Amino acid sequence: MSGSITLTVNLFGAFRGHENGKPLTLSLPHGATLTEARRALKTALDNHPLVDDSALADETQILPEDAVFERDTQLAILPPVCGG
Repeated sequence: MSGSITLTVNLFGAFRGHENGKPLTLSLPHGATLTEARRALKTALDNHPLVDDSALADETQILPEDAVFERDTQLAILPPVCGG
């Protein structure tokens, strides 16, 4: 199947300051990988250094690095958390 899909990414933690925390919309080719999504997200977030260390999750789970997107998907980017 060809065409494109839309990933809507909700921002949390350190990313909430970007565009006042409004979700980002990414358009990627059908069958895009998590690596491609992360690359597009990093560009949209002005190469924020935490993108590479953050987890991406859909509505039900944290996505594995080999995830492939076959349909429009709502995601969350979850930055690493430090506590004390």
